[in-house]
Amino acid sequence: MEQDSSRALFKPAKTQRASEAIYNQIYPKIVSGELQPGDRLPPERELAEMFQRSRPVVREALRMLQQDGLLDISLGSAGGAVVRGVSLKSVEEPLENLVAMGAINLDELLEYRHINDRGCARLAAIHHTEEDAAALRKTLEGAKASLDVPFSFQEYDVAFHTALAAASHNTLAILINRVIVRLNTEVHLRAIRDYTPEQHRATNMRIYETHYAIMEAVLARDPDGADRAVTPMVEFFQSVVYPAGPDGDSRPAASAAARPGR
Repeated sequence: MEQDSSRALFKPAKTQRASEAIYNQIYPKIVSGELQPGDRLPPERELAEMFQRSRPVVREALRMLQQDGLLDISLGSAGGAVVRGVSLKSVEEPLENLVAMGAINLDELLEYRHINDRGCARLAAIHHTEEDAAALRKTLEGAKASLDVPFSFQEYDVAFHTALAAASHNTLAILINRVIVRLNTEVHLRAIRDYTPEQHRATNMRIYETHYAIMEAVLARDPDGADRAVTPMVEFFQSVVYPAGPDGDSRPAASAAARPGR
């Protein structure tokens, strides 16, 4: 980023909480792509002049952006603030906090899981490559070999959804999927923690079967079929999380997921 052109990027910060005002000017330029990963912001002294605020105020705004995973900041004569771009952390942590605080409840998370998985499956059926197909097959081979190893199987469960999202070749779908799968996996593991070995195997087998059906439709380049194949998987997941049904009284997993500090 040229130093001269950078002077026109920002306006003086006029509000009381100047660090937030500075943050609110830089943030949209990063997430919109106007500032690209690898771009170096002007030195702190120049930023202070642009925003007409003190260097400590500018430093605090840059620190806020660094905490959100949007900037890398290094010290020294060759240091400064470099744009990292939108990261998983900048999306994942706010979502996890909202779930922990109960602002997003488990019902909403499960509803969106269905939307997320259907979207990934449809796009994967349209856009997948041979490499994507091989990755999906590999996850299911590993899952089948781990049916009797509960928590090893879960790794392949996550790997399948990761490979499915990757096969969509949609950056936003990949990013959001990682957040949704992580949160749902935590809920699932809580729900099955007291299962017997027989229950674990039966659950793993059912997950494997639903994943296999999704993969078959994806590899057949059948987006409607892939979409339909997602529903049995999500319904089974909901039956595990809500043994008494979504409208029942028994919701141990839901209450656990909604508590802060899970």
